[in-house]
Amino acid sequence: MGPAFLGGICSMKKIWQKNGWLRYGIAGLVSCGLFLGLYHIMTVEGADNNPRFMMFRLEDIGPGGYYSSLEGLGKLRAVLEYLDEQQVPFSVGVVPRWINISAEGARYDKSIDQLDDTYIQAFNKIIKDAAAHRATIGMHGYTHQAGDVHREDGHQASGIGNEFNVSDLPETSTPAFAESRVKEGWGRFHKAGITPEFWEAPHYHTAPEQDKVFRSYFGLQYQPDVTIDPNPPVARYENIVNKGFGSASLGSVYVPTTLSYIPAGKDEKFILNQLSVPGRIYSFFYHPFLEFSHLEPTLDENGVPASRDGIPVYHYEGENKSVLQRLIKQIQMKGYPFYSIHDYVPFTPAERVKVGSPKTTLVQIGNVSGRDQTDIVTWDKQAGAISVIQGQFKELRNDRQPASQQWASVPYTDGSAFSLNSRIDGKKKGLWIVRPTGKLEAYASTGSSFKRSEVWTIPANRWYDLYELRQPNGDCILAGQSQDRTKLLGVYMHEGEVKAIKPYTFKSSTSRDLIVRNLLHQDEQKLMLFKENTSQGVEFELDQAKMQWKLKTVELDIPDELGNIRFGDFNGDGKEDILRWDSKNLTNRVYQQTEDGTYKLLSIFGPWGKANERLAVADFDGNGKADIAMYSNEDGFLDVALSFQSDHVK
Repeated sequence: MGPAFLGGICSMKKIWQKNGWLRYGIAGLVSCGLFLGLYHIMTVEGADNNPRFMMFRLEDIGPGGYYSSLEGLGKLRAVLEYLDEQQVPFSVGVVPRWINISAEGARYDKSIDQLDDTYIQAFNKIIKDAAAHRATIGMHGYTHQAGDVHREDGHQASGIGNEFNVSDLPETSTPAFAESRVKEGWGRFHKAGITPEFWEAPHYHTAPEQDKVFRSYFGLQYQPDVTIDPNPPVARYENIVNKGFGSASLGSVYVPTTLSYIPAGKDEKFILNQLSVPGRIYSFFYHPFLEFSHLEPTLDENGVPASRDGIPVYHYEGENKSVLQRLIKQIQMKGYPFYSIHDYVPFTPAERVKVGSPKTTLVQIGNVSGRDQTDIVTWDKQAGAISVIQGQFKELRNDRQPASQQWASVPYTDGSAFSLNSRIDGKKKGLWIVRPTGKLEAYASTGSSFKRSEVWTIPANRWYDLYELRQPNGDCILAGQSQDRTKLLGVYMHEGEVKAIKPYTFKSSTSRDLIVRNLLHQDEQKLMLFKENTSQGVEFELDQAKMQWKLKTVELDIPDELGNIRFGDFNGDGKEDILRWDSKNLTNRVYQQTEDGTYKLLSIFGPWGKANERLAVADFDGNGKADIAMYSNEDGFLDVALSFQSDHVK
């Protein structure tokens, strides 16, 4: 809270002294209002609300220091491969450029973008292989050091020095400096073909104004927000707009290492003895070079030290010899599953896209261009322009999104509705448009425009919305609510012919949340309606003999909780997961489907978003994992949060 706020309170002091009842009454109202307001802006997700788990980060990995030789890389690889063999997901804080200046002035300078360097090739391969086998890569500063001269305090050495807010280097405390370092680091990662998925400032040591830069570039920070609380028990969600450094975005998440690390002279008990502390998550970091003394060369059949990809091969000298080995074994024996950071924070706040005024724009989300990322289709009701934003969701969150391109001119009339059409081309979806005059229009996508391909006569109705429901053998149902929200309308398409479905009359005309459920492994979709704050709902089935809707009761194997239901494959394992979206508290509970077909709570995301928004589920970045997006009813922004959940949480 700023001085102006405090000054305003002080100016009321005399009034409060004269009116005691007013003092206490207003104080209570102010406290309540502040709590409710701040709850949606900045809060933490309680540890007791999440399953118990363990996660950790390997620290200070870069092309230098203990890893400056092929021997060091071979030992690092042995540790990383051991974690994969133990089915342990982990994070890796990577320093992309390693610099050190000796007392004699000799300079060491290696960067992951020196692609002609055989050592760098080996380093990059190890990092990429780790990312493909349970590791989440993050950017741990740019150089993790400061300056170009030797210093007695060691700040010139990567992995040892501070990079930001160095006391005698005032330029290191500015937002401009922070942004230049992030850009430099990201550029080198990009050239090396490695994508960092979180930010971690060296030693968490930054100036407060610099943190705004890091949030603008990364939605996930594997560190506490030290300006607010250096030792929080759980993640902190900062549900505010990031702006001033590239394109604006919504929200960021800070994940602390609550158990810290194992100091010199201590062993695994330093971590294990903290597991009895309630009310916090369990997360720590570890330096893998501490394992090197427990590794030995692997010999080939001739007794000669083996190598793979030009890198010496090492292995552990035995089981449960090292601190890390014993620690992992003990954690597993205590029944704690290992989580990746993306399992604890199931969605990473990402890009923001301007899609137009909600009062004058209809919006659909899906792939109409044939790319590997999701497009956003808008229909301007005033201008009649149907336009496409070919969103970019694989790079930095503050990159400028492509401009909207008009693909068709289709006049809008009140009572019309549209949806995406996968029947013509499943890779490039077209459009369905229903008209109040009794016309159904199909449009095909060319990849850069929509062309009307066919028109059918259907019963005249005024539509509120429209959903495509794929059916077996290429059939299709188009369903939607009447404009007055009293009826469920629909038509059935079979072999190019359209048949009207008898409308179903709802018991009321109140707002309802219809959703489409994909039947995985089957090219079929169902229309569902769930009762808010429960796990009970109905499925609308088509009775083809009577051409009318029939209702089937559905009950999901998850608890009754606040919020509505959504479905999606959020971890890419080919099984349907469930999302419990609480639009009032702005949280999302992820229930992953297990091997036996039951659902298990993975974690809780949020608060993220704003009140009175609509939630969409789609694979925006094309990584095979369903993401979420919030579409504002006020400002016309679509805010995206991406899923990188692992598919092997036990």
